[in-house]
Amino acid sequence: MEQLKNNKKVTTVIAVAVLIIIGCVIFKAHPVTAPATGNPTLEQTVSDGTITVGYPSDFGLAKNATQVLVHAYIPPCDENFDYCLYYNGAAYTGTNFESAGVRIAKRADLATASLCLQTLPNGYTSGLTPKITTGSDYQTSVFSPLGDGATGHYASGALYRLAYGSACYEFETRIGETQFANYPAGTIQEFTTADRAAVQAKLDAIATGVTLPGGGHITFAK
Repeated sequence: MEQLKNNKKVTTVIAVAVLIIIGCVIFKAHPVTAPATGNPTLEQTVSDGTITVGYPSDFGLAKNATQVLVHAYIPPCDENFDYCLYYNGAAYTGTNFESAGVRIAKRADLATASLCLQTLPNGYTSGLTPKITTGSDYQTSVFSPLGDGATGHYASGALYRLAYGSACYEFETRIGETQFANYPAGTIQEFTTADRAAVQAKLDAIATGVTLPGGGHITFAK
């Protein structure tokens, strides 16, 4: 009987050790982009084989429009994307918040770094000057603020571009809202300025949390 107890103890110790080893292997096999101090945590990643982008657990991933599970008058991403990282949390249910997301697209039509960094966002012909940053082996630009609207609805955001090698990547953030004044008094809560800032911080963390091959991070102008 004593020998049986000892065998059970040994078996338990071995099982625990195996689980610890497996856990370490899994962690190393699936690294997560470390966010900058103060940024929302980016627990998940998506990669096109060159760059890697992190996103929080309350965001979903879509590779085409039919996979976007959040439906709103203003969608979280325009349809021309390679990836759409869209907010699918419930924190703003019952408010005039509609949607939020980051559209990621590789722009083959912007074939030079100059075109990539300076071409205005779709729908704009003037009024925006890009803020450009040059890194050791890349360049970035930021167009902000972006805005759009329809009857009773409006969107806000920014456009980030990355010129890396011969590729041009585009990251467009968007928050969609309905006019709060359109609702009868007391029927919903307002999506506040503080709420908007919190969501925008998550979107910006995704758009700027890009990891290059070899683990290098990039910098966008503020």
